Amino acid sequence: MELNSNNIRKLLIDLEICTESSIKEYYPRVRDNDNISVLKCNKSGVIFLSDATHMNMEYYEQKNSFNYLVKGLERKHSKAVGAEDEERRANQLKYLITNKKWLDVGTGGGGVLDLLSPYASETHAVEPQSDFRNELIDLGYTMYRSIEDAEDQYYDVISLFHVLEHFTTPIESLKSIRNKLSERGKIFIEIPHARDFLISFFELESFKAFTFWSEHIILHTRESVKAFLLEAGFNNIVVNNFQRYPLANHLHWLNKNKPGGHKEWPFLRSELMDLEYSNMLKGLDMTDTLLITATK
Repeated sequence: MELNSNNIRKLLIDLEICTESSIKEYYPRVRDNDNISVLKCNKSGVIFLSDATHMNMEYYEQKNSFNYLVKGLERKHSKAVGAEDEERRANQLKYLITNKKWLDVGTGGGGVLDLLSPYASETHAVEPQSDFRNELIDLGYTMYRSIEDAEDQYYDVISLFHVLEHFTTPIESLKSIRNKLSERGKIFIEIPHARDFLISFFELESFKAFTFWSEHIILHTRESVKAFLLEAGFNNIVVNNFQRYPLANHLHWLNKNKPGGHKEWPFLRSELMDLEYSNMLKGLDMTDTLLITATK
């Protein structure tokens, strides 16, 4: 389903997250489209796009994420790029999906499926991008183009890792997901945070130019994502701050105006330093990520 250009804006106002007067232009463009600006609500801190009519299911289905010619290498590459995140997500989700029927929505290359499917009683996934989906089908996974295609299937756990921010009709999409949960089913969501330290404190222009993207329709705060889930009918909503990127990454941004500092400058990392920096950002509510659980 497509939306008109003001649908997210209207939703934020209808849910009393924002007022018309609290919404201002925050950045003049996104990294891949000069015709889309970035708006910010000064009341709530929510960041969202001025328009989202460019996004629909067909866009994702036609998107080619593989840049390699030899079958299999493309998935190996995508898994290698996201390996640290996938392993961390597997550790966070393992306790929820063990011996449970599990659906991962927007699974991409399926790295998290490889890590967790041995623990789940049954593993299914949704992936609109046909190249990813077809390769995962070839590997034996039960795959769907959309959650509506999972007819007569109900799940104990449904996970969405960096997916919710892509939905053009988020309440309707969340309701569809809720309808696929079993009676005591749970949802696990990971999303980028509008109050990311590099945005909300440093106001770093190079990071804004990099991070604002036409596929990310909205960046939530703790309060706004909870309001969306309540509107969709979820209960027992718990929102936690989480920091994906360590101090080395942020120092590299400040010095070089480029990503990848946690890999370029590993000598600026230690387990204790990363933990203390993460805890500090949690206390400030300025982490780069939010983790959410909720029940049907």
